[in-house]
Amino acid sequence: MVVTTNILWHLDQFFPSLKQKTQPVELKSCSQNATKSPYCNLSVFRTFTGHPTVLALVISADGKTLISGGKDKAIKVWDLQTGALKKTLQSDSGVIQALAIAPDGKVVVSGSGDRMVRIWNMTTNQPPQVLAGHTDTINGVEISSDGTRIISRSYTEIKVWDLATGKLTLTLPNSPSTEIKIGPVLIEDNSPRFYPRVISSNGKTALVELGVGGKLVAWDLLTNQQIILQKKWSDGFGYMHSAYISGDGKTAVTIYYRQPVTDLRVWDLTTGMLKAEGRVSSTRNYFGYDTFVLSRDRIIGSTDEGIKVWNLQTAELEATLKYEKMSNLVVSSDGKVLAGLTGNSENQDSEIQVLRRP
Repeated sequence: MVVTTNILWHLDQFFPSLKQKTQPVELKSCSQNATKSPYCNLSVFRTFTGHPTVLALVISADGKTLISGGKDKAIKVWDLQTGALKKTLQSDSGVIQALAIAPDGKVVVSGSGDRMVRIWNMTTNQPPQVLAGHTDTINGVEISSDGTRIISRSYTEIKVWDLATGKLTLTLPNSPSTEIKIGPVLIEDNSPRFYPRVISSNGKTALVELGVGGKLVAWDLLTNQQIILQKKWSDGFGYMHSAYISGDGKTAVTIYYRQPVTDLRVWDLTTGMLKAEGRVSSTRNYFGYDTFVLSRDRIIGSTDEGIKVWNLQTAELEATLKYEKMSNLVVSSDGKVLAGLTGNSENQDSEIQVLRRP
């Protein structure tokens, strides 16, 4: 994979004809826009400094609570209205990689580097219920919008659990892996490749990459129906960096890199068709730290040029706001609170910055 990436970075040096002829992205500042984006009114609301190793964030459905999880295996519960630390939940094992909170705010679910899902009851001081079964680090968890299911994902699988009982109800892919023995070496073959990119926050839809550079599929986790996105999701010498699904599970955004251009593409997940395309950057950009999040009707990204806002339907860039670059973006369900991380958890200097608009 490293070799392939290096080839992509330097291909234009050996084949100049393959260089992209691109126009610079016009940065639309709020002061220049005739019709201003509602996010032009964003302002820094709070900064939390009490969790320097934080890796994951989530905001409650009512927008009043922020929860952070980190390398210290701790989960911290913050009151967004007062800035107070309400509670700390300490795990016995596993770096906290992912968080979800139930619609009623009474249950928090975490996914960890120790391959365990934990269910935390916010109304008691009891230890969490631990769900075992993943074979790799858990990098995403969601709770269904009806509060009955947990959906967790690793780099190679998706699991669905009953929230009330902790019972495993579904594993994808559902085909057993095979083992190949070559002398003393045992190789586990999980082909065809199954790579979950993202799960919608309502827990109904997953975006899954099948095969190497193969199909990108919108997978209905309730009906098992699959819709293949049209081939334009991948082309040329580029590759998809990340993907996001809207809260209702009907729209997806993929961030796509083809040197030196970074694009975003908006998809209709009910048809698999491309709806719109937009430009993130037109310059060489080591954009691994750029992060994005979808609000109700906007795409929000934190880039080297500031916080950018695009229309979710048209992919048109609406505004560029000059704020410090943040990672791990999360947004409240009403789209009025945006939070992310500044600093670096490796250096134990992460801070949680919260922005709010009227």
